[in-house]
Amino acid sequence: MIRLEPLMPLWASIPLFAAMLIVAVVLLIRRPRQRVAWLRRVLMIVLLLVVALRPVTPLDTQQTERMNANVFFVVDRTGSMNAEDYAGDQPRLDGVKADMARVMGMTEGSRYSIIAFDSTATQQLPLTTDAGAATSWIDTVTTEPTAYSKGSNVDRPLQSLMSALSDAQRDDPDSQILVYFLSDGENTDGEDAESFSSAAGFIDGGAVLGYGTAEGGPMKAEGGATDGEYITGPDGEQGISTIDEEQLQTIAGQMGVPYLHREDPEAPIEGTMDDVTLKPIPIESGRDVASFEDWYWIASIPLALLLIWELGEMTYRLPRKLDRYDISGAQR
Repeated sequence: MIRLEPLMPLWASIPLFAAMLIVAVVLLIRRPRQRVAWLRRVLMIVLLLVVALRPVTPLDTQQTERMNANVFFVVDRTGSMNAEDYAGDQPRLDGVKADMARVMGMTEGSRYSIIAFDSTATQQLPLTTDAGAATSWIDTVTTEPTAYSKGSNVDRPLQSLMSALSDAQRDDPDSQILVYFLSDGENTDGEDAESFSSAAGFIDGGAVLGYGTAEGGPMKAEGGATDGEYITGPDGEQGISTIDEEQLQTIAGQMGVPYLHREDPEAPIEGTMDDVTLKPIPIESGRDVASFEDWYWIASIPLALLLIWELGEMTYRLPRKLDRYDISGAQR
């Protein structure tokens, strides 16, 4: 059954096209010597009206459903995540990316949110079922520009995380909440970190994932004139960043989730969901997705042909420059 999905409101399109049709029909009747041209224009208006009304055939309503989980990634983007001591001599951020992708594979169909922190903390991605948006963020994430670094603390994302968890529990109480905190645990602002224990009551699963080694690794600068160069300290020696596992284990204990030291992208991570059972949200809770097949393109083909004809006629009627034979004939 065909129905209309107008491209513009009917209260605007009907008066507009009615006025154009009236003018074109009047001129068609009153100018018999230009009848073909005005008949062509009447047809163009009618076809354009068909396009504007957008006839469609509704398809069967599609239902989408998701898993009963909201997954929050809390990601460390400080400069130390560029330290090259993950899986040998790879940047720690490479491990973060690999593990985020792995968690998404384990929780396919869930909603995802990303909170990133460096000198500040921001929610980079609100809760969404759009896994492609999360994947795009993972593929493009970098550490903060070195020149803008003002010191960091692992508690920077705490307020943003608490706000997001509270909203998720209020708006989606039947879904489980998983939090993955990905960091090297290094504080550089000289302050003690606030406790994450207030988040424990919201969290059903997840983990604190730690990156780096006790020996540490050198870091490359991000952005600016020294982009890609190894960072040196005030003494001129190469800067070395080390993991703070004690800090990360403390956060894990406060949130009530396991701590995993990540050195190998192939190391198991599935154990972080031992107490979590994912299942599809019932179909009646799914959201309807409008789906239909468009037919306005059929009218657009003859409309395009008539428009080409009209442009050709207009071009033919344009004044042409007289050549010298026309000028000499006019003088005689």
